[in-house]
Amino acid sequence: MHLVAFVKRKEGLSREEFLEYWRDVHGPLVRDTPGLGDRIVSYVQHPAHPNDRSGFDGVAIQEFAAWEDLIGMLSDPAAERMRADEETFLDPSSIKVVFTGDPNVVIATDSSADRPSEP
Repeated sequence: MHLVAFVKRKEGLSREEFLEYWRDVHGPLVRDTPGLGDRIVSYVQHPAHPNDRSGFDGVAIQEFAAWEDLIGMLSDPAAERMRADEETFLDPSSIKVVFTGDPNVVIATDSSADRPSEP
């Protein structure tokens, strides 16, 4: 299962400042904090393309082996540290989150990608 978060930078931060902080500070904080990074299968940051007009500055995708791992991460006391850090570079009121189930892969050119099973 995945947590997909659409994020906007905090007012006053340039795009470059936002991307640098997200990549070099927040990402390692999530990865290295016990109770957070050890529950995540993968965490991928997708900066918005400079020509994107959605109003979002990026998309974060976190993969979990099970719903319980996501709930465990969000309820871990260490998650408060992550939320406090998010307030230094994100606009918390603008974050949009979608929880997804198993994907339906329609096209995958990478042979290692998940493929739909044959009927």
